[in-house]
Amino acid sequence: MNTSKTFSLSMQKQIQNTSISMDSEINSAFRELKFRSLLRRSGIVKKRGYDTVGLMFLFVLLPFLKRKLTEFWSSQCLENQVQAQKETYYRFINHERFNWRKLVYFIAMKVIARRGETALKDKVLIADDSIAPKTGKDIELVSWHFDHKTNRSVLSNCYLQLGYHDGAYFYPLDAVLSTTSRRPSTKMRDIDKRTCGWKRRKEALEKKTDALLEMVQRAWDQGVDASFLLFDSWFAHDAIISKVYSIGYGVICRVKKGNVKYAYQGREYTLNQLWERAARKQTVSLIGSDMKGVCLNVSLPQSGDVRLLFVTDRSKNWQVLLCTDLEMEASQILSYYARRWAIEVFFKDAKQMLYMAKEQSNNFDALIACHSLVMIRYLLLVYILGKRQMTGPVGPLFRELSDDQNVLVVAQSLWEKVKELLLGSRQVLCYGIEPDVMNYILDIIEKTIIDQMSIASAKL
Repeated sequence: MNTSKTFSLSMQKQIQNTSISMDSEINSAFRELKFRSLLRRSGIVKKRGYDTVGLMFLFVLLPFLKRKLTEFWSSQCLENQVQAQKETYYRFINHERFNWRKLVYFIAMKVIARRGETALKDKVLIADDSIAPKTGKDIELVSWHFDHKTNRSVLSNCYLQLGYHDGAYFYPLDAVLSTTSRRPSTKMRDIDKRTCGWKRRKEALEKKTDALLEMVQRAWDQGVDASFLLFDSWFAHDAIISKVYSIGYGVICRVKKGNVKYAYQGREYTLNQLWERAARKQTVSLIGSDMKGVCLNVSLPQSGDVRLLFVTDRSKNWQVLLCTDLEMEASQILSYYARRWAIEVFFKDAKQMLYMAKEQSNNFDALIACHSLVMIRYLLLVYILGKRQMTGPVGPLFRELSDDQNVLVVAQSLWEKVKELLLGSRQVLCYGIEPDVMNYILDIIEKTIIDQMSIASAKL
């Protein structure tokens, strides 16, 4: 008589489908922000195969797991998480029809809206650029850019970034990967000129000043409410200031000591002449600062009347800030311009933590996709900070979420091994065990794994 017994097919299926019920704040943010709907509205969809949201989630997780995309398939801990083949992931980030810009704006506007009402005076836009050195001369549209830190030209990608600051958090909104005529290769991927990928290539070939104005116009069209646009002296041209003001935003920027003439009291002066003949003798100590300064209302040919703030550190060094608000106090202008530092912090965090410019691809569409993912990761961190009602840098939160996510991955991997053990030992375990009892055993094992992982996470 054969007494061999085994689990029923339904019990085996239940064991296979049982998963660890630990959740992460990143996963919760995906659900709360309705990523599935946002992806669909942005045209980032797949007709068949692996789930688009699942792909997006794994791409977002890369820096939190401290792994590159190429390491996914060599990691035992991730073998159960990565169900799609390599080609699926590379096709996803190389897709020229995906509207990444629209997706970033959808997410940013949702995260900003969840912050509640903010006074207009606290809202500003900030623009700046940053370069990321590259070694591959075959990278599409890579070019030589002047690096002000090293005072030499560097083969690199240049990221022109626009962001929004509400007085507490910085929100990346839009970016352009700008190139120059000094490119080691003029080859470009041959794609349909109606696609988002072709349009992004076309804007990459524009002057950075033109690209900036287009980004500012898009922000206005998207309904981004702000009192001023802040930028450095590189963009401080009369025509740029005039066009930004005509779009609907005021301007506060630093200006260069060049040959540009400013009309003051019926005569025209350069900044050096204004400093020597009018500003130097009128400087006074600024409230809340160890600097001295004075404001002069002048006029430019295109921008019309503007306010210049001459500031000095009580030595021979002096700088000039421009503001389109003719009534603003000197200390307020300084305070506004200081907020431009938020975009520098974003670049630093993005490069050090969020894999900015760490992509390994020669495809321009992949470069756009990867930088969009950097902005999405940053927006998720800001969203979670807001949920916790915390302010400050995103670095500590990133490290906490990274630890939690790695613990969750290990727990899920361990649970998969337990399921394999249960199913592999079904000939022994099946005797006298009813389905309800087996469910109880599964619950105990799951709870034990979660408790141990939580203890391990707390010690990190």
